[in-house]
Order: sequence, then structure tokens, then C-alpha cells
Amino acid sequence: MHSRTLVARTVIAGTAALAVSLTGCAGAAGSGGTGGGGSGDGYEYGASTEEIRAAFEDIDPITISYQPSAQSAEDITSYRSKAFIEDVEELSGGAVTVETTYGQGIAGYTDLADALVDGRVDVAYMLPVYQPDQFPVFAGFVAASTLTGTSPLVDELAANAALGEMAWGSEDLLNEYRDQGLHPLNPFNAAGAIMGLCSDEVSTLDEWSGKQVRISSGAQITQLEGLGGSPTSLEYTETYEALQRGTVDCTLSATLPATTSGFLEVAPNVSYTDEVTFARGPGATVAGSAFESYPLAVKQLLFDAMLRNFNTSRRADLEGNSQAAQQVREFDGSFQAMAEDAEDSLKEASQGVVQAEVEKGSLPESAEQDVADLMERWSGVAEELGYADDEGEFEDYDEWYTSGQDYLMPYSQRYFDEVMLPHRPS
Repeated sequence: MHSRTLVARTVIAGTAALAVSLTGCAGAAGSGGTGGGGSGDGYEYGASTEEIRAAFEDIDPITISYQPSAQSAEDITSYRSKAFIEDVEELSGGAVTVETTYGQGIAGYTDLADALVDGRVDVAYMLPVYQPDQFPVFAGFVAASTLTGTSPLVDELAANAALGEMAWGSEDLLNEYRDQGLHPLNPFNAAGAIMGLCSDEVSTLDEWSGKQVRISSGAQITQLEGLGGSPTSLEYTETYEALQRGTVDCTLSATLPATTSGFLEVAPNVSYTDEVTFARGPGATVAGSAFESYPLAVKQLLFDAMLRNFNTSRRADLEGNSQAAQQVREFDGSFQAMAEDAEDSLKEASQGVVQAEVEKGSLPESAEQDVADLMERWSGVAEELGYADDEGEFEDYDEWYTSGQDYLMPYSQRYFDEVMLPHRPS
């Protein structure tokens, strides 16, 4: 099927996406399968809007303090937060109010876990990648993300589904949250593929050699060293000026933050990979200590909202690719696939990063094969549903990609049904 025809086959977007015709399931997000300490009856997954609201009629009003990743409601990354607010408030019939604070206004990312536990924040988008000592298993999964590959559409969908399935199947990762008093609603959002954004064209191993490159994780340090580059740690807010002044030659970034931060104005030459990728910058949607006291219907509603959480996350990442294509042309840049010699070196370094995490115990011994198998499986799902990369490349992505949440909903629904639904609070 031609990928553009998918729009006609999608389920209705918005809150109706949570009311598909499926039956309930077992397990509990973030509570070890017990359902937590909340009281009251829940509702069957697939219930109508009216049936869901009926489950909230006897629930006292609840206000949830929510801190998303978006800097403002106008930010492109606010797709995810707006969908969450809409699902929770509208489907609860107003019984649950979401009090939203943008721009990390309550707690910075390194303080967010504590804020969730002490009640300053009830639900948030976290970046455990910034705290590898506190979240070592999560750091292992960041290393595993290096093996996912980069194509404009299919790899992006498959990587997030594959790593999401690995995450929900890892009791070590889930317990890493639970043991700290946190309740994962989406334990590993792999986010967009990381590419090299450089002031000059960089593709071959010789061209990477000696380049000063801004990195954001330990895994990226090892990968850069494998390419002969010099990894540099910089605050995100300092990166634009460093690229502008030539203090660094490149930064590693997904296209979404690159377009919103202006990086492509000063580093418009994009180097992307094929078989592997630079370690991603993943996050997680997590509930805090208050989750334990919520009535079952509230827990279920927060969990069910993760269908559109996954969907809108993919929409924002892919629209980042579309905006990047426009900006690269505007600033006379280029997209270049990494040369074979450089990609071979990056692959070897990436495999070494994963093996090091296996030896630490942060990943299972089968991690490399698990990623390969799951990437193949979820790439197959994409093909089955009609998503394909054969319409264009990164440089003309804005001309062939079909935008909008309806387009991605069949894939998102498949992921939610097959991976997340067994963990729904009950």
C-alpha cells in the first residue's frame, strides 16, 4: 500500500483514540502487577467515552501537577503534553484537572525524580539519561539505542517500538523506577535518531578525525572516540554560540531540538547513519508517589493516555525531520550519509558500548540480538501497515512525509495493543 493512502484508514484522532474496541487486560504500570493502593472500580479498556466518564462520577475532584518536556504550549514538542491534558481532562468528565507547568518550572531534570516522590510534581517527562549513576539500567538502554539504524521513517518508528518493547519486558528497568518510588507510564521513549550537525560536510573517517564534537552522554563519548573525533561536553544552552564561534565543529542532535534551537543556522551539514546510530537522547513519562493513592479509574486513564503519548512523540520527531529538511536548504547545508569506513568504525564502537553495559549487568547478554530481532519485527509491522521510506530521502522529507497524528495512529495503536496493554492497571 502506498503510504499516503493510510490517512483514509486511520482511527478517529483525539480522545476517541482511547475508545477502540478491545477488552481489558492484567498487570499494573509501576506497581509490580498489583494495581496499587487506589480504590474504586475502573473501566474496561475500549469503553466508550460515556462509560469512561461514568467511572468518574463518584470520584472526588483530583488535581494532577504535570511537568512536560515542552518549553511552552507553542513548542512543537507540546503535541505530547496537549494530548495528555486533553485525554485526562475530557475523558474524566472534568473530575481530573491537569495543572501544567512548562519549561521545567518546578524542577530541573536532575531534580525531577525527587520532585515526583515528594509530591511537587505528579506526572512528568523525565530524562534519566542525565543521571546514569541513579538510573544505570536506563543508561544501558541508551547504549542499546546505538544499534537501531537511521532511515527517514521506518527506522524511526521501529526503533521506538523495539526499544519500548525491550523496556516493558525488563523487570530490571521497571524496578529501577519502582525502587525509587516512581511509577513508569512510558519507561523508555527513544525519541529521534541522533545525527551529526556540522559547520562543514563530514562523512568519511578522515573527515571525522580531530573534529571537536559536542556530546550529551557517555555512550556518545565512546562512539566519537571510535571515529577519531574529540568529544566535548557543553551545556545545551551554550551549544549554538560554540558552533557559531567555531569552538566546536559539530554537535550530535536529533532534528527536533536542532530545529527549535537554531543549530542548523550555524551547523547546516547533517551526517546521518544507516546500520547504527549515535546514542539517542531518550526520556520517560513517569508518575510520582501520588499515583499509589489514585482510584483505579484514574490510574487506568493516565496509562491509557500513553497511546497518544507514543503517537504524538513520533509525530513531533518526524516533523522535526521535515523542518530540518527545510532549514538545511535555507542555510545552504547538506545531508550526507556517513561513509562506509566511518560507519564501520561507529558500528564497532557501538557494539563495544553495548557489550560494556552487558558486562556491568545493565543489559542482558542477548541485548544485541534482541535489538536486531525487534527492529526486524517492528520494521515488518511498518511495512505491513504501509509505511515506507521509498518516497524520498532526508533532504526532501518535507515534500513526501504525510504529517498529522492520524497518519501514525495505526502503528501507534498496534504498539500500544501488543506491548503496553498487558501492563495496564487492573
